[in-house]
Formats: sequence, structure tokens, C-alpha cells
Amino acid sequence: MSMTDPLAPQEPQRDTLRDAGAVAPLRRDDFDRDVWCLMGLAVDAADITRAMAEIDDAARTGRKLSFVTPNVNFLVRAAADPAARREILNADLSLVDGAPLVMMAKLLGVPVPSRVAGSDLFEALRRRPGFAGRRLKVFFFGGRDGAAEAAAEALNRERGGLEAVGWLNPGFGDVDAMSSDAVIDEINAAEADFIVVALGAAKGQAWIDRNQGRLTAPVMSHLGAVVDFTAGGVARAPQWVARAGLEWAWRIKEEPSLWKRYYKDGLGLARLVLTGLAPQLGRRRLDAAGEAGADLEAAPAETIIRLSGDLGHRNLAPVREAFRAAAARGKSVRLDFSGAGRVDRAFLGQLLMLEKHLGRAGAQIRISGANRNVAALLAANRMRYAPAQAADVSGADAATARKAAV
Repeated sequence: MSMTDPLAPQEPQRDTLRDAGAVAPLRRDDFDRDVWCLMGLAVDAADITRAMAEIDDAARTGRKLSFVTPNVNFLVRAAADPAARREILNADLSLVDGAPLVMMAKLLGVPVPSRVAGSDLFEALRRRPGFAGRRLKVFFFGGRDGAAEAAAEALNRERGGLEAVGWLNPGFGDVDAMSSDAVIDEINAAEADFIVVALGAAKGQAWIDRNQGRLTAPVMSHLGAVVDFTAGGVARAPQWVARAGLEWAWRIKEEPSLWKRYYKDGLGLARLVLTGLAPQLGRRRLDAAGEAGADLEAAPAETIIRLSGDLGHRNLAPVREAFRAAAARGKSVRLDFSGAGRVDRAFLGQLLMLEKHLGRAGAQIRISGANRNVAALLAANRMRYAPAQAADVSGADAATARKAAV
């Protein structure tokens, strides 16, 4: 249902939103992201200020921005379901939510500035003062009965940074039913900047992944609890509870049915700590900025990238350019690690971006010449790329591969 805010300012509207503020220039593509690999997930080293700047920039320019806020549930689902992993990887921005993921990031040297919960980000957008031009226009999709309408009405009683321009509760159908032309047309008619989806984490992310290209709103995210919080139906945890990492306990108090999901996620997390976190604890980020290379060969049937040196967050410029060019070709990529030494999770973050773009083109990544350090990190992060066929590997590559296997 589309709606007009009767309290919205009557001044002429302009297409500009508030300037992003004192942040670095925003990225031009995925390979410009300060993205890292955390337990197999791509996560951005971004705080809440950066996240708000990204949202404002997307709304101002029309650039598509689907963002996710990975927590333990995201991590467990991605480990068990390749489709869920792909949907999360397809997001344009990934902000770490959940105290366990922040703790793992610290242990592994992934520079996550702070936890960015989806509800905190929405509140920051909501509570900031109105700015010259217009407020960010929000559409609520999903939520329990009456919650989306109540959330829209609550926003429009305020004069903060957000206004609600519509809401729709599609009921309890599947993703196909919720992706009909009639549903998409109703959402697009509201001319929103930001679609807040609340369908349950798995279904909501699948719906976004299915429909992002059909929706005219530039910004979208699954922020299920935000609808209830904004409507006032569920109380948010006090700050001291959140700081103590006990928000999950508060959520169970407010919604007792959540205990089953949290119990299942807890078991899944314990398995991932043993199989994924523990093997990585001795392998931190590479802070030295030595020589590194990524030489690209555009073969007819594939793209070959020969890597050399230690590949860490301080010397990834050649990797970014090579991966960008390979993604633009859209052919399968063979990564030759024969000349490479160590790699860190910033390199793996760029590798995930390459996987994302090649996957959209129906192409894949194959590897050759990976040493023990590379192989161990790939395995611990469930990045299971196929080995290059023996016939595709040069004699030097084959010798290196045999040496690494000894």
C-alpha cells in the first residue's frame, strides 16, 4: 500500500540527499570495496557512518545497494546451503552484526571497526535530523499482521531522516508468489529509496536476490526485527544488554519462539568454531607490503592469472585490477599460485568478489600451484574451488603442485 506523509515538509523537493560527510570516496565497483573474508563470508570493514554514507550515495545516484548484516544465523545458513551462501555473497555491502562474529573477526585480524546491527543502522537513519531537500523514502515489505502499517505510521509522526511511502504484507506465500508482477508493480509505484524486507531471514534474502533487478528502489535489505521495533510491538534490548553480547537472550524474552532457532544456530556455530575458526588462528593478516603481482593472460577459453609474492591487504592493487579485468571477460578463471607465498583474508575477500561476478556469468574459478598456507585458508573458509586439470597446468606449475603435496 502506497501512502503520503501528511507531516512531510511542503518545500519543493530536490533530488539530492545530505552529503555523505567526512568519509573516503565511495567505491566504483566490488573490487574497490575494503572487503575481507570472515569464516567464508564476505564482510566490509565499515562502521555505521560509512554504511549511512553508502545508503545516502545510493539513494542520491540511483546506484543499486543491497546490503546484508551477517550474524550467526547467516553464518550457519551459508555453511550448510550453497544457495544461501550465494545470496549473501551477491549483496553489495556486508556489515558484521552479532557479537560472536565481531569476536571471531578480532581473533583473525579482520579489521571490523564495530558491530553494525541492522536495527542500529535504521535507527541512526531515522533519528538524524531532517536535512535540506528531502528525507529518505522507505517502503516496508512483510512483517507480522499490522506491523508494517504501524511502523509506517510511526515514522510519519516524526520529522527525522526517514519517511514511509508505503507498506505491503504479502502473507505467507513462497518466494515465487511474492515475486509476482502485481507485487513488484505495487512496490515500484511508491517510488521508495529504501525497501525494508521482513519475511524471515532465508526467505527475505532469497526474495531480494530474485527481485533486485526488477525493483526501482536503489537500496534494500532484510531487516526483519526493524519492522516490529519501529511499530513498537517488540522492545529493543537496552544498550547494556547489547554491549554484553546478550541481545539474543533479550530477543528470546520478547519472542520465546526464537529459542529453537538460537539453539540450532548455537550448535552450528560450535561446529564452525572447531572446523573453520580453530585451523585459522595461527594465520593472521599480512601487514608487510612487499612486492606482489597478478599477471593476466586472456586465453581463448579462460582467463589465467599468475599470482606472485605475499598477497595481503597492503599490496592488493594488482590483484584488484586483474580480478576486475577477469570479471569483465566473464570467462572461467584459472588462478596460478605457483609464484605466490602467503595470502590473507583481504586477498580472500577479493577472491570472493571474483567468485560473485563469475558466478553471475556462469563461469567458475579453478586453482593450481596452491601451497599449504593457501590451501589451508581456502579449506577453512569453505572456498572449495576445483583444481585445474593436469593438462592445463604447465610443467612449472605441475612441479610446484607436486612439491606442495609432499
